[in-house]
Amino acid sequence: MSDADKIKILIVYERSGMGHEVMANILAKEILQDGHFETLSYTITELLQDPLSELLTKAWVSAWNFFMRHNWIELADILINYLMRLILLPIGEVSSVAAMHQTLDQIAPDILICTADTAGKCLGSWAKEKQVPFFLVITDLSVFIDLVSPDATHICYFPETVNAVQSFPFKLTYWSYELTRSSKLSEQIGFIGRYIYDFVICYPQNRIYRNIDRDYKPQNQACCEVIGPLREAKHFKVRERKTLRDRFELSSADACILIVSGSFGGNFCTKYLKYLESLFLDSLVVIVACGRDDNLRIKIEQIAGQKQNYKVQTLGFVDNLDEWMSAVDVILARPSAGILLEAMLARTPLLLPRKAAANDRGAISFVEKYQLGECFSDRQDLQKKLRHLLDEKELYQNRIDALLKNYPSTFEEQSANLCRILLRSLES
Repeated sequence: MSDADKIKILIVYERSGMGHEVMANILAKEILQDGHFETLSYTITELLQDPLSELLTKAWVSAWNFFMRHNWIELADILINYLMRLILLPIGEVSSVAAMHQTLDQIAPDILICTADTAGKCLGSWAKEKQVPFFLVITDLSVFIDLVSPDATHICYFPETVNAVQSFPFKLTYWSYELTRSSKLSEQIGFIGRYIYDFVICYPQNRIYRNIDRDYKPQNQACCEVIGPLREAKHFKVRERKTLRDRFELSSADACILIVSGSFGGNFCTKYLKYLESLFLDSLVVIVACGRDDNLRIKIEQIAGQKQNYKVQTLGFVDNLDEWMSAVDVILARPSAGILLEAMLARTPLLLPRKAAANDRGAISFVEKYQLGECFSDRQDLQKKLRHLLDEKELYQNRIDALLKNYPSTFEEQSANLCRILLRSLES
């Protein structure tokens, strides 16, 4: 097939969270490497071609990473997840629509895919105008309003997210009011005013967020596709735990825990490592994934040099974290959809703190609903739940296997499934 005959797919993402960028890369570099497709990837700020937008995004990302590195979850939640959406989102929508639509006209994709927050309405209005298929890939399990669009097909990992997506009333201004490049200033101001009325003044009735911790009454017919855990091909490989343990020089008799907090490490790792200090288990090994946080690695190595009830070792930023996840008995992690999917595919139970930012609470709810691991509230609860996970690890592994049987078992099968969904959208 010549380049001129290929279907041009534009993937829009933002460097506002590892999940968004990771998913964009998985789509562009692995799943959509098909003879039918030509893929292009742009960040939202690249579409806007606005230096101020780029500066604000970098400041926002730096603030989020700073808060999470220091484990200041409530502050990140209030300032970024909620206040940004309640106050800044409608202003951003009206100020970006003309510039973004102009750039999209120049690129002229045949299919539009978005893995980012905050751009769904603007991208959706262009897709509707041009009659181009539009897909929102939801990288978390829970959702905010900006990841729900009447003009999109929502790609979800599990049915619980579909229920959350379809629980928003599309009669509200955010979805019912059309914003286009030709919208007048008075119309834009009217949109902002009605948005603030709906979601700030009437906040108790109209929440901007849905967790998957309960069944919601459907209030829209948004198009959704459930595809199961979507990760890189390496996560779908079947791994033999004993072989990995031998390679990593971990004894089969050791109880092994992997502590993970994303690529930026931070205080999460040191906090919960200290929670294990008074835990007495025979042959306990704690492996701390420090990511790119060199200061954290130094701190953990200092702790490892002291007399402990367990052995401690560190990992820097490694390409085979998926193999370490398969080698251990339990993964103690900061909640996120990414870590949930990777732990499931590694067949390793999770141990998660209940304290999490709103966008990560879906992982906690999912783990509890299907009993794929345990969630804890404090030090004593962690120790109790960890002992139970180690005693009953085969039971948790069996639950993970039973859930995964409902979804594609190989990366190739899942990739082909998603490609079929994209191609089918061009036929309608």
